[in-house]
Amino acid sequence: MNVVLIICDTVRHDYLGCYGSAWVRTPHLDALAGGSAVMTRFHSASFPTGPMRKDVHSGRFTFAYTDWQSPRPPEEVLLSETLAGAGVRTAYVGDTPNSPQYCLGFEDRRVVPHWAAGWEAVPEDVPLPADPRKLRFPLAHARRIMRNAAAWDGEADRRAARTMLAAHRWLEDRCADGDDRPFFLWVDTFDPHEPWDQPRYYTELYDPGYAGEELIEPAYEPADYASADEVRHMRCLYAGKLTMVDRWVGLLLEGLSRMPPASETAVIFTSDHGYYHGEHGLIGKLQLDREGVPCRRWPLYDTIAHPPLLVRVPGITDGGREVDAFCQPPDLTATILELLGVDAPARVQGRSLLPLVRGRGGAARDGAVSSLTFATDEAVRCPSSFRTTDWLYVYGGDEWPSELYDLSADPSETRNVFANRRAEAERLHRRYLAFLESIDCPRRSLDLRRAFDPSPRADLPYRRTL
Repeated sequence: MNVVLIICDTVRHDYLGCYGSAWVRTPHLDALAGGSAVMTRFHSASFPTGPMRKDVHSGRFTFAYTDWQSPRPPEEVLLSETLAGAGVRTAYVGDTPNSPQYCLGFEDRRVVPHWAAGWEAVPEDVPLPADPRKLRFPLAHARRIMRNAAAWDGEADRRAARTMLAAHRWLEDRCADGDDRPFFLWVDTFDPHEPWDQPRYYTELYDPGYAGEELIEPAYEPADYASADEVRHMRCLYAGKLTMVDRWVGLLLEGLSRMPPASETAVIFTSDHGYYHGEHGLIGKLQLDREGVPCRRWPLYDTIAHPPLLVRVPGITDGGREVDAFCQPPDLTATILELLGVDAPARVQGRSLLPLVRGRGGAARDGAVSSLTFATDEAVRCPSSFRTTDWLYVYGGDEWPSELYDLSADPSETRNVFANRRAEAERLHRRYLAFLESIDCPRRSLDLRRAFDPSPRADLPYRRTL
């Protein structure tokens, strides 16, 4: 068996046809879903981009003990190294080399440039697409993004296109060199993450003739700075880029289908998180100040913490079957190892999804915890979300009030019932702490989170890391 893992950044599950979207065009991912197990309760663990990838590299819930920049713990065992030790050929192809301390051990590593060639030659005074107040700061960042957008040389020059073409080329090279070892290929692109700078014809699919301000890289703030029409168009910008990404993922999948041994290659497609397009009154992933520094972290509602997960395994005939069981990124590690016939190291906390994919197992988990990293707990405790079948409990920490949502009556998570159901919230808080204990959360962070319903602080430290 071989495995291809495709991670596209910031894919909202509810924009894909296979997850019920009726307006966004994602024909290639929908076709992949038709031959896959469609995981309907896949939720982020460590949030956002870099921490999620650390979870998959290590098979652990890394939010409890490491942030974006922390060194790799000496006892950490990486997926690539485990596979290489078992004789599996490994390759990383991507334009998102996040968490470089963890993206190690691959036999072949092809990093695709994520900036357009010649963007620095574009004039500094390139026009901005909206009032600077509505764009992600600092202003130099917004101008650099627009200069890069002006420098793209056609659709095939975009990040997703170059990454999928590079992965296709790796597969071609593998066929040519005659190496018949089982392989693991990790393909990773930042698209459809903002900036939504795809060719105009993709945006026109969803909002033809729009002439207003375009928030192609909007400010990460509460959404009241944008008009209803601007928010609607922002969603269309995102949909357009997602459709472009779908095209290039489709090219890679079509090529894979023509190359041996296609019938012996599993494909996993997923993402790290979603994005708030005005839902819950928020835009972005967390609040940034005018210098681009995180100044407040938000709860991880379903909109942002429920990316897609499609798992296609040769020999499974009931593709397209929805699997309604909780699972999280560390489980991908255990799944990939089992697909390749390699024993998981003892440190791996994930659980293989293959019994679920084959329809032979029950729920892998009884809930899901999603969180930003605990690295700043001594200075300020970030919010965490604990989700079960019936409830979403938000531990607010120092930055947010505690919340509770009854998902059976309120699946959109719009009515906070914490004040009326405190006993239920306290029960879920105990389960949240028990989960943290089960993943070896450092005692310091565990003790700081024991108190139920902490009050948000007015004296939050201004600068902190993710």
